[in-house]
Amino acid sequence: MKKEQLDDIDKEIIRILQNNARTSYREIQNQLKISIGTIHNRISKLKDNQIIEGYTLKLNNEKLGYKLTFLIRIHIDGKHTEDILSEIAEIPEVCSVFHTTGEQSAALICRFKESEDVHNFIRELNKKEYITRTNSNMILKEYKNSSFVEL
Repeated sequence: MKKEQLDDIDKEIIRILQNNARTSYREIQNQLKISIGTIHNRISKLKDNQIIEGYTLKLNNEKLGYKLTFLIRIHIDGKHTEDILSEIAEIPEVCSVFHTTGEQSAALICRFKESEDVHNFIRELNKKEYITRTNSNMILKEYKNSSFVEL
């Protein structure tokens, strides 16, 4: 199923689930005025075609103590990029890892509890054999943070 094959009902179901992935079939039925069987079949088809890949939990990072968010760009020496990024992706404070074009090889979004944690993380990055440079920016305020395109 390609995006252009989604009809208005599929799109509405996706919008509802994007807003709250825990929305029950009954609530979707009440909003869209279609049968629960139709909703079940549509969602199953969206899963089978990998349009819906799973459901996720959204956490309040600040309430968990992660008050500092950083964009960290790194330059990696050539052919080692994939190995280094795979290793970095396993670090719990690293929320996102992007292999990029341009001056830097990659960009990371990371969350930390204390400034000392940021300092230690960047120091450890700079110790890695194939990382030649880092550039860090503290994120002051998030206006939008989503990993999906809203339909």
